[in-house]
Amino acid sequence: MPSSETISIFYTPAEIHALLGEAARLTPVGSLRPRTFVTLLGLLYCTGLRVSETLGLRLADVDLEASRLIIRHGKFDKSRIVPVQPDVTRALATYTDARRQFRHRTDGDAPLFVNERYRGCSYSQVFVTFLRAARRAGVRGAPGQRGPRVHDLRHTFAVHQLLTWYRDGGDVQARLPLLATYLGHVCLVSTQAYLDITAELLHEATRRFHAPLLPVSLGDPS
Repeated sequence: MPSSETISIFYTPAEIHALLGEAARLTPVGSLRPRTFVTLLGLLYCTGLRVSETLGLRLADVDLEASRLIIRHGKFDKSRIVPVQPDVTRALATYTDARRQFRHRTDGDAPLFVNERYRGCSYSQVFVTFLRAARRAGVRGAPGQRGPRVHDLRHTFAVHQLLTWYRDGGDVQARLPLLATYLGHVCLVSTQAYLDITAELLHEATRRFHAPLLPVSLGDPS
């Protein structure tokens, strides 16, 4: 497994809810900052984008009409198109409107996620803000203790997608290339690593493969 994609922890829905709740309470109250981090962390969770890819988004890369994002400089400088769900599109539309109200740049080359200094958010800003919000949410312990990272939002997306595929009875192995393309993996091995990271995922696989066969008339004709 590539070290850059090493998987450690993934978030429960309750932890995501708590984390976004703390992001919504960021100060200054009434500023764009809470909306920035709620949208940014939510986007990481809902799309599995890398933090660097998210911070590299420009307004021209956000196609609200087509519900998709254009990742122009992914890992190894690979570009790809990432479709997003309607609720993600609505959240991005709300955030871009808020940016406009706070008089941030609206030209296509302007960074999507901005700070109070009218510049694009940096990785260090995101990292520090995430740690503080995660500790207040009870997701991480005190400084010096290991715990979930902001990058684990990407792992969480992948795990939840695989769980959905296991539960709907589809061929997970056949779908792995789709997930690999969506995540921007250059090697399928990186995506396959997600198959055995949790007991829950293994339990779902075991339940499926040991389930009694249905009569043909009740099963999927495909």
